[in-house]
Parts: sequence; structure tokens; C-alpha cells
Amino acid sequence: MGIYILLSFVLSNKIQRKDRSKLSVLFSSEQFVSIVCMLKRDRRVNKTKKAIYQAFLQLLNDKGYEATTVQDIIDLADVGRSTFYCHYESKELLLDELCRYLFHHLFEREEHLTTEDYLAHIFLHFQKNQDRVTSLLFSKNDYFLRQLHRELEHHVYPMVAEDLQESYPNIPASYLKHFVVTNFIETLTWWLKKGKSYTEDQVVRFYLDVIEMTSTKSLEI
Repeated sequence: MGIYILLSFVLSNKIQRKDRSKLSVLFSSEQFVSIVCMLKRDRRVNKTKKAIYQAFLQLLNDKGYEATTVQDIIDLADVGRSTFYCHYESKELLLDELCRYLFHHLFEREEHLTTEDYLAHIFLHFQKNQDRVTSLLFSKNDYFLRQLHRELEHHVYPMVAEDLQESYPNIPASYLKHFVVTNFIETLTWWLKKGKSYTEDQVVRFYLDVIEMTSTKSLEI
């Protein structure tokens, strides 16, 4: 337990450097040295991964995914080739980790948010991260788009699925899901490229109106 307390104190910087040395009396010399070395190593790892991330994102924005090479990344990040491969076996695995990181923040939802507010949050996140997630969207990278489709199917489709399935009981659910997700991506792309005079709330309303109109038309027929 004492080790975790020490780690918490040191990492949170809640105690002064001169006071940290006093904590060494709680542990053997070997334990204390091991902990300090681990903290320093973690900081170096985080610093290196941050440099690789930033370089990769800048290159995605400047050159696109396909044109970016591992050599480009290590040159811009100013890290060695062996250092890069110590963290990532390929740029594909770097992209995979980047997608998981970006999607975790993108699709995180607070319980009190309405459907409109949640979708507006997603739109706004893309707008504010033109040099990150939006670069991947515009690059038309197959892997990114597949992952984005999967996340939208999981998080967005259920919000409108019930009305659509009720209106179109004979249409396969997989097609309705594809329809909702594809239109979401196309609406988002249109807004970021051509519809900037509209707010994220207005565009979300456009999108939902079209979905709702589709359901209503079916019922009228």
C-alpha cells in the first residue's frame, strides 16, 4: 500500500521535491530506486509517444495517411527507428491506437444529454479537431472509416432505429443501419467542407429531420 501512496504523491506533484526524499525512509533503498526509475521511464515513454502522436497527426493533415511513411514520422518526431518500433510495429498499429484514443473521447456520452445534444457534441468535436480526427475523415482512409462506421452503428443508430424499423419492417436492419450511418458521415462531411455558415445544432436538426421525414413518409404511404 505504501508504494501506491508514494506513486500517487510523486505523480500528482502534491509534495515538494525536497520532501520527496523523506519518503524514502518508508522503503528499502532498492524499492525507492526502483520506483523512481519506473516513474522516470514512464515519463520518457509518455513524452516519446506524445511526440510520435503529434508528428503522425501533422503528417496526416499535410500529406494524408497513404503518403506518410514511418520514416516521415520518426524524422518529424525526432526519435530513432528502433524507438518507434519499440512502441509500434507499424504505422497501421499506430493508426489503430490513435483511432481508439480519438473515438474514446468522441463518443463518450453523459447520461443527461438528449439525442440532439449528443449528436451536436460529435459534430462539434470534429469541427474543433480539424488537425486530428477530421484529417482522418477527409483522408478517406479505409481503416478509419470502418472503425467510424462501427462506432456510429453502436452509438448513433440505436437512437433512431426504433422508428425506422417500425416504418420499414420489411427492410433488413443491416440496410437501415447502413443508411443512417452513411448519411451521418455525409452530413458531417458536407458541414465541415461547405456548410460552415450553419451551427452544429442546425445541421443535426437537418439530419434528424431527414431521418424523421423518411419514417413519416413510410407511414403515410
